[in-house]
Amino acid sequence: MNAGALVSEIRVVNFRSARRLVLQPGPICAFIGEPGAGKSNVLLAARALLDPSYDLSVADVTVGERGISIEATLADGSTISLANRNGGPPIAHFPAELRSGDLLPPSSPEDVHTLVHDALTRAPAPRVALVRGLEACAAQTSGVVFAIEEPELFLAPQAHRYLYRLIRRLADLGNQIFFTTHAPGLLSVAALEEVNLVSRDELGVTAVERLSPIDVDDTFRVSCEFDAERAELFLSRAAILVEGMTEKISFPHVFHALGRDADREQISIVDCGGKSNLPLFVEICRRARVPYVVVHDSDMRPGREPVAAEVRLNALIRRQAGAARTIVLEPDFEGMFGFRSRARKPERAWRRIANARAHELPEPIVRAVKLALDSAHPRQPSYS
Repeated sequence: MNAGALVSEIRVVNFRSARRLVLQPGPICAFIGEPGAGKSNVLLAARALLDPSYDLSVADVTVGERGISIEATLADGSTISLANRNGGPPIAHFPAELRSGDLLPPSSPEDVHTLVHDALTRAPAPRVALVRGLEACAAQTSGVVFAIEEPELFLAPQAHRYLYRLIRRLADLGNQIFFTTHAPGLLSVAALEEVNLVSRDELGVTAVERLSPIDVDDTFRVSCEFDAERAELFLSRAAILVEGMTEKISFPHVFHALGRDADREQISIVDCGGKSNLPLFVEICRRARVPYVVVHDSDMRPGREPVAAEVRLNALIRRQAGAARTIVLEPDFEGMFGFRSRARKPERAWRRIANARAHELPEPIVRAVKLALDSAHPRQPSYS
């Protein structure tokens, strides 16, 4: 049972691309995945079960199969099915195609429909009507399943962060929120349990995997709560995990020197906020099924005794990430590029690397990029 969830499990058979699907949703469920993976079908399956007026049609049956079955176990342990849809929580479905109009289909719960309609009449533009409607619901609505398709549509990044706070307020009031998204501002690396990976195999069958939570301290949670750049790794084909800002701004130029573009390749360069956070981000990438490369300083100075804490941390990173995915810079990033001090390090790194050619770059840096490219495209290696 998921504490705070109105629906603790949904079992779907032969509904659109969901041939055999079991969901165990929490109070907040973000569904992410490639376009066409079946994210919207997951929301429609929930609506088909929880909205008694939803009329199933031939289009809802998995191609080549017969008979749709959708069942759910509710928070109190009772069950509902398509044969008996009474007794479940009401659902408010916000499909993308209604975003510039009524927002909700006519069969929505009456109180939610009224609140959203009133907000729609007061909204300065259709694109902000969803925000106004959810604001109204977050003030007084409870016991409703909200199913929202791409809530970020037509909104600025600042509105994405505000939407995420609204979603949390709705959940705190005793609602359950399902939403599909491509916006990192609606995701958090400190709340993995909210993220559900949606994929579709070569036969066109949709699968969903809810990520397991990870233990983090309050400082990490607060620093990552609304950090879209770090949450971007959920939507990446691969990630390069680095210690800080200097490496983050430098690596795009390395890609450029090699004739590639990190954004085009859908590779994220993630500032992990310090070397000590690297093992945690490795675990996040593993759980999110994102291939990764770790780049860090050895911090071992020639002619000096190794610092025991650094030796232990280096060993931990290597053990956690694996030797094949760990690139160690000797003794550090500055030393590899000939910096004699750390003053204005990001600026100096940018000036040194911005116009560099491939043969002028340190081999470990180039190797990290090549490994990330090969990880992002495992069936078509970029380099031998």
